[in-house]
Amino acid sequence: MKVPQETRDMIRQGTNLISSFAQFLVTLLPAFGIGIGIGSQSMRSVPQVQPIYWSFFIWFLIYAGCIAYGIYQALPVHHEDKILRRVGFYTASAFIGVTAYALVAQFEIGSEWILIAIFIWILASLLVAIMRLTVDQSRLTKTEEYAVLAPISLLLGWCSLAVFVNIAAILKDSGMLGTIETSFSLFLLLATGSVASVIIYKTNGNVWYTIPVIWGLIGVVIANIWQQPNTAVAGAAALAAIILIGVLVIVRKRDQGNSGRHGEYL
Repeated sequence: MKVPQETRDMIRQGTNLISSFAQFLVTLLPAFGIGIGIGSQSMRSVPQVQPIYWSFFIWFLIYAGCIAYGIYQALPVHHEDKILRRVGFYTASAFIGVTAYALVAQFEIGSEWILIAIFIWILASLLVAIMRLTVDQSRLTKTEEYAVLAPISLLLGWCSLAVFVNIAAILKDSGMLGTIETSFSLFLLLATGSVASVIIYKTNGNVWYTIPVIWGLIGVVIANIWQQPNTAVAGAAALAAIILIGVLVIVRKRDQGNSGRHGEYL
C-alpha cells in the first residue's frame, strides 16, 4: 500500500521537528541525574586526536542550526517543498541517529562499538542529504543555504571528524594502541583529511562542511601543544587543516571558473 504524499510530508516534517529538538534535549538528562554526561566519559581515555575540550562547544551552534532547520522545514509553506522532500527523511534519520548516540553513550548500553555503528548511520544519512543539496547549489536561495544546507553541513563536518576520534578513544581505552598511538593518530589524521577532501570535492566546495572540520583540527593542534604535548600529531593536524583549506579554495575557484564560462555561452 502506497502512503499518500500528503501523509509522507506530514511525517517528514513532524519527525524532523521533533528529532531536531530531541537530539539536544537528551544531552540535558545527566543534569537531572539521569545517565552519565558524554563529556565526563570522554575524559576517561583521551586519545591524541581528540580536540581541546572547548572545541566541543561547537555542538551548541550545530544544535541551534538543526533546531532552526527543524522549525523552518515544518512551516506550512514548506509542506510541498521539493528540496525538503528530497532530503527530509535523510536529515530526520541523522537527527534520530544523533539522539540514539547520546542515549547509548549516556546510559552505556552495550559495546562501545555500537557508537561507531551509529556514527556510520548518521554519516550515511547526512551524506545522501548533502549530495542532493549540493548537486546544483546555485538553485538554493540564500534562505535555503542558511536554513537547510548550513546546519546539515555543520553536523556532517563535525561527525566526520568525531567518528575517528571515537575509534581512537575506544582502542586506547582497550589498551590496544600502546606504544603505537602516535603512529595510529597520524594514520587517523590522514584518513580524516582524505575523507574530508573527497567530501569537499564532491559537494562542490561546501564551506559549511569545511568549517567544523578545520575547527576540530585546530582543536587537535592546540590539545597536542598544551594539553598533551606531541609535536608530530600537532604538526600533522595543522598540515591536514592547511591542505583542506587549499582543496576548498581550488574547488571553489574551479566552480567559479566553470560558471563564468557557462555565462559566456548564454
